Amino acid sequence: MLEPGKRTLYIDALRPPSDYQLSWGIGTTYSLELETLLSVPLAFSLYECKNQKEILNNSIFALDAIRRNASKLVIFCQHGQIKVSSTDSLLYSYLEDMIVEVNPSSGGVFHPKIWLLRFKNQEEEIFYKYICLSRNITFDRSWDTILVLDGRPAEYEIPENDKLIKFVNFLPQIAVNKIEKNRLDIIKKISIELGKIKFNPPEDFDNQFNFHFLGIDNSDSFPISDKYRRLLIVSPFLSESFLNRFEKVKQKYLISLQNSLDKISDDTLKKYNKIWVLDELAEDKSEDDITRLSGLHAKLYIGENEKSVTLWNGSSNATQAGFSSQNVEALVELRGERRKVGINQFLDENSENSAINLLKEYGKTILDEKEKKKENLEKELEKKLEEYKANLLKMGLRIKIKPESEELYKIIICPNIINSKYNSKGIKGICYPITLQKQTNKIDISLLWEDKIIFHKVPLLSLTSLVAFELNIKENRVSQKMEFVLNLPVDGMPERRNDKIIRAILRDSNGFTQYLRILLTENQNIFLFNHNFYNNYIGGYGHQQNQMPMPLAEELIKALSRDPDKIKNIHDLIKELSKNKEIKDDIIPEGFKEMWENIWRVYKSQYGKG
Repeated sequence: MLEPGKRTLYIDALRPPSDYQLSWGIGTTYSLELETLLSVPLAFSLYECKNQKEILNNSIFALDAIRRNASKLVIFCQHGQIKVSSTDSLLYSYLEDMIVEVNPSSGGVFHPKIWLLRFKNQEEEIFYKYICLSRNITFDRSWDTILVLDGRPAEYEIPENDKLIKFVNFLPQIAVNKIEKNRLDIIKKISIELGKIKFNPPEDFDNQFNFHFLGIDNSDSFPISDKYRRLLIVSPFLSESFLNRFEKVKQKYLISLQNSLDKISDDTLKKYNKIWVLDELAEDKSEDDITRLSGLHAKLYIGENEKSVTLWNGSSNATQAGFSSQNVEALVELRGERRKVGINQFLDENSENSAINLLKEYGKTILDEKEKKKENLEKELEKKLEEYKANLLKMGLRIKIKPESEELYKIIICPNIINSKYNSKGIKGICYPITLQKQTNKIDISLLWEDKIIFHKVPLLSLTSLVAFELNIKENRVSQKMEFVLNLPVDGMPERRNDKIIRAILRDSNGFTQYLRILLTENQNIFLFNHNFYNNYIGGYGHQQNQMPMPLAEELIKALSRDPDKIKNIHDLIKELSKNKEIKDDIIPEGFKEMWENIWRVYKSQYGKG
């Protein structure tokens, strides 16, 4: 865990154990990338996925993973912190109900980065993962920490989980908009079951550990004391007040970013024995530009006495906001022996995997007056954009969808509260649904301060609750830009939209046949798809239009006896494709329909459910 050379990839940490499948899951993050969130269901379905480009290039695989898992997940993120996507995907619509934007009443931000995942195998055995990270749900290339705690049911109550249960129940209370009932059910089920789930710490740490959730109320006080002999702080962001809390600690070490350290006074920095920043020349030497890491985003605190060590891992930066009731934060406190997990092990100069190999000693950057003036103006302009954004969020935007013709609709963005008095001098802003091209569909958001915005002639496939906003300001040749996406509540979304999306992704009966083979494939063979399946499919599985390939018929019969849940999954697909009676059903091969009627009849007679 403390060796940078032993890399754990984000997606790998989410994967279920062998023979287990996802039951439900809760994720929390400050910021969110839609492309990254698309990769999460693929991890639960055991697909290989290297980056967001690969996800979008394999839309049928992604469709399968999302249809299996999207309804099982609820993701909480800070209101206004969904990032504008650089790519387009029809699959984003499946993420809309999954994402819940939140806003703490404390006035701070929602900053925890955790996953709480429940898995189950065919023997009904339950397995939990609690993942505590310093990383948001993004394909970021910074150095981060990931802590994974495995959990299994116990026959007795686990009092250590009380804080975790309290945190789970707290999440719906700060939602900006109404949460779907099935997502609330997920939270309730997990909350009830957590009382008897025993989590185990990683190797080399004691069995005793603590969950910490700051910003829920004042019951969890500042967790890091000043009673240690030595203390190591790893954090990208810093504040004077935090760094000055540890006057009694004799030896203090600090790892941070150059810009953050430059803002701290020399008097405070002198209190630390050694200070490091990442050495750009010594960062990850991976030949693959996609996986090469750079920059620091980890938050790690190691307090050390003669023989024992206490370690905190999680989301809190070394700032006043990060360790007070202002922000909502998540940390795990671990304990161990100094000789195994102490500061010396983390900064061992004789180890190839040591963090010290990535560091160099800090030296203050000296800015000239011109650079200082520009930096101060940039901060001032950024503050103005933040203020504009805050006022925009307070308006309580919502969407109404109304038909304009048989296949075209209008998207109406309306504010609950109109604040026409707000002075937005110097700021220009546009908005557009993320499914539409910005250049040809953008509308000036100043209209929202007076009335509403209407996007006309929007195709059914492009209807969405996800709306992108872009704010710009320029002063004295210095400009600042802010982009974000809001997941707005929708009234009037046509039920047949998802049917249309599935048809657009499958395209024809060959695509339908390909998808059936994905649904019928054994889990242990699913990794072969990315490498072998597509070529095999083109070469002979489905090249005859509207015909039922014999191997597929055999696989259906096999699934009926060995894994009937696959039959139910196919039934749900066919039911979804058949919702719209007005569309000629040429996507389902004629040769398949008769076979399927017989398969489904047998399924209902044997299992009595449909």
